[in-house]
Amino acid sequence: MSSIPEIRHRIKVISDTMKITRAMYLISSSKMKKAMSMHEKNLFYHKRVMSDMRFILENTEGEIHNKFFYQRKEMPEERNIAYLVIAGDKGMCGGYNDNVLKMAASDIDGRAHASLSLFTIGMMANVFFLHRGVEPDVDYLNIAQNPELGSARKITQELCSLYTDKALDEIFVVYTHMENSAKLIPTVFRLLPILPEDFKTAELLHEDTHSLTYLPSRREVLDNLTPSYLIGRIYSALVQSYASEQCARMTSMDASTRNAGEMLDDLQLELNRARQAGITQEITEIISGSGIFLK
Repeated sequence: MSSIPEIRHRIKVISDTMKITRAMYLISSSKMKKAMSMHEKNLFYHKRVMSDMRFILENTEGEIHNKFFYQRKEMPEERNIAYLVIAGDKGMCGGYNDNVLKMAASDIDGRAHASLSLFTIGMMANVFFLHRGVEPDVDYLNIAQNPELGSARKITQELCSLYTDKALDEIFVVYTHMENSAKLIPTVFRLLPILPEDFKTAELLHEDTHSLTYLPSRREVLDNLTPSYLIGRIYSALVQSYASEQCARMTSMDASTRNAGEMLDDLQLELNRARQAGITQEITEIISGSGIFLK
């Protein structure tokens, strides 16, 4: 049995730790609500863009002439691919970072390519690939903890520029999709090139018609919508990853707080037993001393 001072020291340490985990839980809860609000606003706009693009693609005839759409004749057999991997800047969030980074590594290893370009968001993603002997080409700083539309626009413009310059043939994004607070799913999706099939699940907000006239032209309308679609996808991935991280941290900190509470209960019981043992020993010594004097 530990001594009383040792038990009291452990109680103090665990109590202080529990205060930290409880505070981190509350902070993550506030951040997650903010992130979900951002996601819901972006989702409304993104769904509208998806619907309009599907409407254009399904109600016009002829080939699609857009630099971001898949053109079979332009796709080489040995492709130069790129990955944008989104993780967190810090740990203490359960398996959030580990799951998404394992997904990224598995997908990269399983996809044939001539060359690989790597873009990372979040310190944990950068460190993970450095440990694997792969140095990221670009590491976007201070974005994982502060996802903004401006950041998404900047990243999208840089990736699209590399794609249109033929430096890259395919671009994939790895992030954590938040289906609900209990279901965080590491996900990989192809950002570029765009396929018409990408819009099959989009909800149509207009009735079908084949006699539609586009002003100034179908091509220009599609050219203006496509960048918005790409920016929306990147921004959605950033916000969902951020919300997923906060949700995972909430779960982790809640479990830590409950475990600390259980440990405190056990230590308090151990402290009471130590006190009782000490009192019993003192009483025994007093009785033994009294017997000596009586003799």
